[in-house]
Amino acid sequence: MFKNISLSFGINIVNLLFPLFLIPFYIKTFGIENYGLIAISMALINLISVIYDYSWYAFAPIEIKKIGDNSNLLNQYISKIITTKVYIFIPTLLFLGAFVFFFEDLKNQMVFSLSLLIFLFSRSQNNLCFFIGMNKVNIYFIINTVVKITCIVLIIVTLNKHEDYQYVFYYLGITDILLFLLSTLYLIIKCHFRYKVSNLSEVYNELELGFKLFLTNVTICASLNSSTLILGLFLDNATVGIYNVAEKIIMLCKQSISVLFQGVYYKACSIGIDNTTQLNRFLKLIFILYLGIYGLGAIFILFIPSQLIQIFSYTATAESSKYLIMLAPLPLIAALNQSAYISLILHHKKNSYFYSHLFGLLLNILLATVLCYFFAVYGIIIALILTEVFITLYLNFSIVYNKKLNFFKPQID
Repeated sequence: MFKNISLSFGINIVNLLFPLFLIPFYIKTFGIENYGLIAISMALINLISVIYDYSWYAFAPIEIKKIGDNSNLLNQYISKIITTKVYIFIPTLLFLGAFVFFFEDLKNQMVFSLSLLIFLFSRSQNNLCFFIGMNKVNIYFIINTVVKITCIVLIIVTLNKHEDYQYVFYYLGITDILLFLLSTLYLIIKCHFRYKVSNLSEVYNELELGFKLFLTNVTICASLNSSTLILGLFLDNATVGIYNVAEKIIMLCKQSISVLFQGVYYKACSIGIDNTTQLNRFLKLIFILYLGIYGLGAIFILFIPSQLIQIFSYTATAESSKYLIMLAPLPLIAALNQSAYISLILHHKKNSYFYSHLFGLLLNILLATVLCYFFAVYGIIIALILTEVFITLYLNFSIVYNKKLNFFKPQID
């Protein structure tokens, strides 16, 4: 189990750093305006493709462990998920088509728009959850790392003209398709996987099973990507690109919370909900540690914003630095809801964490749209901070009002 978690850490880190390594190259080679267009398109694809993850990252490993060594049932289960993903790819095409139609900068760029279709298709299949369930994450880690490094090298070596930005998503899409094919080939050769046809009722049951968790994932993903999309509706691509450099640094800090979550959650599960006192002490300790770590991180960002921006961009660094300073508290605010979030998950309080993100998303979209119209980028940043504060307060008050779960109060054995 610990080996799987460690390797999952590694995969998340590789996938997290992969796009960041390319930002300086994008801006230097394609210009800040084209980088803005890439950032808007990436935010859209991230938002649409959350449907492909659905809830399998959480449920599939558990189901596969239950199946055990029964190869017939394993083939049926993996085939059912692959089939379901094929079905749900169809409606995502409508979302992508609508975005291209209403977004003026894409409507007249057929080569670039087609690349988004390739990239979207590539995101529709991902085998990681199968490898986690079968305790073969090390194999996926190797394949993923080699493929991603190869993609970075190919992009840097071959896309060296200003107009080559329109081919970026072809490279990224083909990379993900290659990752899927290689990992599937391993399943076929080493795990004797054989595809079995699934009927519509099986697909429907699979979708119904994880629907509530899927909605939670949609709200979280929309909160992470809506700012860039809303900016793209109101402002030019260059402004979006300047803002996105600062946001990427903040998102890197926020994603570190997700990376840490796996280890913290594993430890919390090992304590268990039966030992409430010990669990509450652990969660309180995590709250204090996060307050210290991410508090120092925010101070660090406030002291050297220009230097951090210049790692990624030499264009409009003063403006990006101002945005980065304003965004600096976001990872700290988000980190302070993690103990409450873990406690609610362990105690099966699904409604509390679901509604916190749902109401947070609605608040974010409303505030971001209105404030962006009047205050441009500054309005987006204000909306992000207010939304994060709302979610953190909602989750922590859900804990405070439950005497059993309240880890803030002194714990008595």
